[in-house]
Order: sequence, then structure tokens, then C-alpha cells
Amino acid sequence: MAKDNKNFFKSKNSWSEIKDRLLGWYLRPYFQKVLMSRRPIYYVDCFAGQGKFGDGKPGSPIIALQARDACLSKTTLGNTTAKIDVCFIELNHAQQLSENIAEFNNNYGYPSVISGKYEETIGELLSGKRGTNVFLYIDPYGIRALDYELFEKFNSYGFHSLEMLINFNSFGFFRDACRAMGVAYNNDEALRDLDDLVEYAPTEINASPQSTELLSKIAGGDYWKEIVTRYNHGEIDGYKAERIFSTEYKARLRQWFNYVLDMPIRLKSGHRPKYRMVHVCNHEDGCFLMAQNMHQRKDELFTNIQQNRQPSLLNLIGNITSTIENDFMTTDEIKKLLVTYLKKLNGEIGLRKLLAGFLNEHGLLCEFNMLHEILEDLNKQGRIEITRTPAITLTGKPSSFWEEKKDRRITIRRKQL
Repeated sequence: MAKDNKNFFKSKNSWSEIKDRLLGWYLRPYFQKVLMSRRPIYYVDCFAGQGKFGDGKPGSPIIALQARDACLSKTTLGNTTAKIDVCFIELNHAQQLSENIAEFNNNYGYPSVISGKYEETIGELLSGKRGTNVFLYIDPYGIRALDYELFEKFNSYGFHSLEMLINFNSFGFFRDACRAMGVAYNNDEALRDLDDLVEYAPTEINASPQSTELLSKIAGGDYWKEIVTRYNHGEIDGYKAERIFSTEYKARLRQWFNYVLDMPIRLKSGHRPKYRMVHVCNHEDGCFLMAQNMHQRKDELFTNIQQNRQPSLLNLIGNITSTIENDFMTTDEIKKLLVTYLKKLNGEIGLRKLLAGFLNEHGLLCEFNMLHEILEDLNKQGRIEITRTPAITLTGKPSSFWEEKKDRRITIRRKQL
């Protein structure tokens, strides 16, 4: 059952904070990099809300507009005008949202506010954006608006690039799947305490029971039924069932997108993850940048929250120093996975593309430093060859950098693995 969410915007909860910070940290480098394509960017917040909370904290619309203005204020493209068009879709609070973002009616363009449903308006909004760089922030009020067929259609619109950051309540999906198939789950820890994830219901229909047809539309197939059956027979528990479902769901997204990276999020410190932020894109730079942001901002998360005397958001983010199964992996285990991945490669590959592909396949298993150390060890053993450009520093020493920039490049070539 949906909660009484009339006070949802009174103050910002911790997991809303996590989602919006992940978004804000990613958007600034994303805007800066994609603007270099000299093509316009079209950013859509598909479930925008009021834009601001009663405690004064910004919602995702203001966070996106702040990122837009910060990037455009310092971006010059010669004779080409840097352009970021922003659109907000909101069913219930469009007027309040317009008032809360009025200050952003500036030289960079006033964002459009669409009063309506995402699933009914997004197709028309995107159909005329051929050749544009499109970013969709899809943070729905539950799972019912996540029609998988829409994701398939997006790739047919001829965008220059497309990225999406999706809040996917995978545990809530599996709970609804059990309900739809009449399977008991009341004693399963994995499926408890999920009501808070249904942040607020945009329409009364969102409180109605799920149908198997609707669940299959969300999932992109009926593969979830077999998972529920296995769960009902006691072959797997709720956590295992959710992992299998999430893996299958990401596999379907990879039919249309080259890179799919998910980040499990916990509701409370010390608890297992309860939902996932899913990032999809078609270029390794996007996947690498999202993973890099997650790793680089851990300390910033911890510092900011400690200053506000709130529980550490670092403890609410899963899959940073452990596997998505929440089990610790040793360096040797991660090394075996990386070696197996390297064996699939032919010829040379750039470091960023290598790591993006590995992350796409296995998730955020560990810090980047650990992967760098494993690669360096394989290089010393003569199992791979690492080539850095430039090879020599200004002081005449061999280069040892691991960060690729405009004037720095790292390539990996496998030898005897």
C-alpha cells in the first residue's frame, strides 16, 4: 500500500539526498564533456516534483539547473553556441515547481515545465531531438511508470547520444511479483521495510495491485515468473531472487545500451541494499565517469553528512567496496575476474574502455586503485603490457600515471595470460 505522502516535500529524506547527490556530481562533468561535441544537450527530469523541499534543500530540478549554469558560464565553443535545454515533467506540482525555479529564467534559457505523466509525454518530447545529446533522469514514484518498451523506442530516435539514470525499486518489484503470483513473503527480511521507497503516489491507480501483464511490461519480459517460482520452492531467498532479477533486467537493457551500471542503495546504515540506481549509456566515457564519480565522492559524502550530523551516506551506498551480493571479495578473486576479462581482448585497448567494460560486466567490485595495482602486477609479470603516452615525465623519469586526460593516454595489450 502507498503511504500517505502529503508531507513528502516537507523535508528531504536521506535516500532522496543520495539520489540527488549522485545526479549532481555526475551532471557537471557530463555537461562539460558532452558540450565538446558541439551539439545541443536536452536534459529531462521525468518526475521532477516541486523542485525544492520545505527545509530549503534543493530537489533534482534546482540541482540540474545549478549544474547547467555552472557549466555554461565557463564554456566557450568558438563560433558555436553552447546549449543545454532543460525540461521538467511533473503531474501534481507543476505550478509549485515553476515558482521554485523562477530564478533560473536567465541568459541560459528558461526551462520548460510539462504538467502531465512521463509515460504519456516523453515520446513526443524526444521525437524531434535527432542529433541531440539526451540525458533522462527517471526517478519515479514506485515502479509502475517504468515501461521497458519505452527504453527500446528511445534508441530509434536518432540521438547523438543517450544516457539515463534510473531509480529502480527492484526489491519492490519482486515483492509485487510475489503478490501477483500469490506467493507468501511475509517472513523474508529482503522484502520488509519497503513502503518508504514508494515516495508518493502521483495518481490513485498507483495504489492498485500489480497485474502480471504490467509487471512483464516493466521487466521487459516474463522471466521474473520463473524467479518467483524458484523463490516459492525455497531454492533461493529474497536477496538471491532480487539479484537474479536485477541481473536479468540489466541484460535486457544491454540489448539496447552498451553499458549498464547499477549502484545498490541502502535505506539504513548497516542494512543490505533495498533499491538500485541504474545508469545506462552507449559510450565507455559515460560508464567510466559514473563509476569514477561514485568512487571519488565517498569521502565528500562522509564529510558533508558528518558536518550535518546525519548518518553517513557512505554507509547507505552499496557495491563500493564489496560485491552486489554484499559479500567481501579478496584481491585474488578480483584479479581472477580481471584476468578472465583480459583474455577476451584482442590487440590494444585504452585503459578507460577496459575498465568501463569490466565494470559493465562485474559492477563496482572495488576501488580503482586496486584494479590499477592488479594491472601493474600483471605488467611486472610480463602477462600484459602497459604503454603510457607520454612515456617519460618532464624530469626524465618513466611515467607512472593512472589518470587519462587530454594529453595522457594508457593502453593495455595482453601477452601471456
